[in-house]
Amino acid sequence: MAALIKKQNKRISRRGADYVEFSDPLWSNFFGPNWLATVIYDQGRFWIDQGFDGCRLRYDLRSLHGMIFCLFAALMFFLAGFGAGGLLGGVKYAAGAFAWLYGVNLVLALVRVPHAIRRSVTGE
Repeated sequence: MAALIKKQNKRISRRGADYVEFSDPLWSNFFGPNWLATVIYDQGRFWIDQGFDGCRLRYDLRSLHGMIFCLFAALMFFLAGFGAGGLLGGVKYAAGAFAWLYGVNLVLALVRVPHAIRRSVTGE
């Protein structure tokens, strides 16, 4: 998993025998490649969970910085919509912008991250 994190241009912040964590603010590599699977995530943890039925790879990813960026963009759309159509127009523009910017990025990541993990684990 450490190789996957490095391949995704994320900085490893902590590493243990059964886990690896990264912390990489969205603005740390602002002009870096934006087609990577984990580009929207600023923090994450991968660990091996050992249970009675065997080992499982688990992960927890956070996209707080991406959400804040999209909220800022939604605020800009709110102001434009407020000027054109009042409060309701502003809310419509803001909701649409946030849903499009954050929602589409998150849906893409939800599809691409498990695929990237599988490729990394199986060595493809």
